[in-house]
Amino acid sequence: MVSTFIGLLDIQSWWEIPCISHFCSLFSSAFELPDIDIEDLESALLSDGTSDEDQVALVPELIVRLLKGCDALQSVAKEITHSNYQMFLRRLLRQQCRLHQTENPFDTDIDFQSLPPRKRLHILHDLCHFRLESADVQVILSNLEADSLRVEPLGHDAKNSGYWYFYGTRLYREDKAVGGAAAAAAASAGGAGNNCNTVWQVICFTEEDWQNLAAKFKTSKNAKERDLFQILNKNFLPKLPQLFRERERLRRRKLLQVRNSSRIRSIAELKARQEEERQERERENERERQRNEREQLYRERQNAHWVAPPSQNQNQRTRRRSQSTSTASGKPFAYRQKVKKTPTPRRTKTTARPTTRNSLRHRQSNKTKRTN
Repeated sequence: MVSTFIGLLDIQSWWEIPCISHFCSLFSSAFELPDIDIEDLESALLSDGTSDEDQVALVPELIVRLLKGCDALQSVAKEITHSNYQMFLRRLLRQQCRLHQTENPFDTDIDFQSLPPRKRLHILHDLCHFRLESADVQVILSNLEADSLRVEPLGHDAKNSGYWYFYGTRLYREDKAVGGAAAAAAASAGGAGNNCNTVWQVICFTEEDWQNLAAKFKTSKNAKERDLFQILNKNFLPKLPQLFRERERLRRRKLLQVRNSSRIRSIAELKARQEEERQERERENERERQRNEREQLYRERQNAHWVAPPSQNQNQRTRRRSQSTSTASGKPFAYRQKVKKTPTPRRTKTTARPTTRNSLRHRQSNKTKRTN
């Protein structure tokens, strides 16, 4: 933001502003420049970068168009955009200031919008001159009338103050500075190409201002002022109503464009917000769907491994069987290993001993034999 306060009356005394506006109006088609009104350029220079976007972008747009037409940047003209124009502007100013041995007004890393309005205006005015030094200008100027290229004062009054008309509905007056205070004011308002011994100011804003000035010169006894009246009466007064109607029409159209652009931006922001909310809802629905799928899959897996619970009697028999088995094996039923049973040898069937008298006699004889 610009630290030095610049008022509207101060900026209206800068002659470069109508000069640049006239330049853009004259070469708007040939150089593809934006048609900039004086009031719009004043507002853009007074802007601190926080006002209307169209106003803030006005000066950068003009700089980009001028840079692309300069011969020194022809090799990189297609690369110049609103986002990088300051880099190319510094490059061009370094070359031109070194060539003409002048001070570079943009030799720091400060943002262009942060420069004082007066310095930004000087850079714009210098860019217009650099553009006129390009090789294609001769062909372009050959198609224009010489009178349209020449800007001279309409005339002078009794104090030798010059009256200048550049563009639009304003009339400027160039006064000769007299005295120390006036000279200081002239020096502060002066710039590149301007005589620091003069002070510029807007003398006619409205149609009534033009009428009053013409009436003043009409009854003047000074020959220069009577000549100035003839110029005003013949070339301007008849066209003033149309000029002001056209100015009002353009003002309303720009105001409508600003409103439409603001409404379009609001609609675009609303649509963007709605689209973001819609995408968020879709993402939330997708997360919910995936969560439901995981839960469903989990339930299906649980059902696949589910076994019907046994009856009460079966539970009791199983419990008794497991207890007896675990007691015999010394291990719980769940962990008891299956042991292969060894077959028990079958006992041979023996014949019963005789119980008869012969069998008793036989045992006694055997006993006698063992004794002997």
